[in-house]
Amino acid sequence: MVAREVPLRAGPVAPGLRDGTATGPAPGGNPIATAMRAGGHSLTDTVGLMPEPYPGRPSARLRGLIAATDPTDVGAIASALGAAGHEIVTAYRAESALVRLVDEAPDYVIVCLGKDDPEQATLVARLHARNDAPILVVTDARDEDQVVASLDAGAVDVIPLPLRPLELVARVQAALRRRPPPTSGGDPSLDGLKVDGRRRLASVSGHRLALTPTEFELLAVMAARRGEIVDHWKLLRAAWADPREVDPETLRTHLNHLNQKLVAEGHPGLRNVRGRGYGLRIAAGDIG
Repeated sequence: MVAREVPLRAGPVAPGLRDGTATGPAPGGNPIATAMRAGGHSLTDTVGLMPEPYPGRPSARLRGLIAATDPTDVGAIASALGAAGHEIVTAYRAESALVRLVDEAPDYVIVCLGKDDPEQATLVARLHARNDAPILVVTDARDEDQVVASLDAGAVDVIPLPLRPLELVARVQAALRRRPPPTSGGDPSLDGLKVDGRRRLASVSGHRLALTPTEFELLAVMAARRGEIVDHWKLLRAAWADPREVDPETLRTHLNHLNQKLVAEGHPGLRNVRGRGYGLRIAAGDIG
């Protein structure tokens, strides 16, 4: 297997994820590492050549994004998936994970924040709101409520520890088979709108939009959906840590302000489908 190390990128620290390095896993009683050692697997972050083309990405490797708090967890999970020919991208911080979700366009995402981490479901929800890539959670949590919260937030599977490498790969493949195929015909025009997730900037025809952090999060979600309607709950989860505490009128206010700023720069703005949600209005015709 041809292998290479995947470099990490810097990003602002956010709750639930921290800095780290994907190579040189630390010794200790980490449950994922223990399971991997028992199976004779290496604890290194590697990328291998994919043995067979993946439908939808001909002659390309599957790309997975791993968001984890522990470098050893990343190394163990990446070793199993790398051995199956997957390309691995890593993130140790919540904001880095969100940026890489946009920049790297992974085929799937694995979240592993540790036992009873309250940020796990929040991160899953934010990732799910921005992308349709299936999200799998690896956890040693025994609390049923935490497992249910991850599934409700958008995870397609919760994988318990101890980790079994072949089962992990099989579960990823099963999640990808259940994913709807991409639509043909290419993406619709965004009418000059550009969203830079890394720098958290947005512009219309080269004119920068003066957005609040909340407005940017809402716009980023709708831009990723490219004209499709995004339901209210996904918008709330993308922009607020605890959407249950947000008044629906607060969401409407932010969206109205965002719409005014888009229209002021010559963009068609947003559309509201009553009872469903909001999306970008595009000149080529609305979707959904």
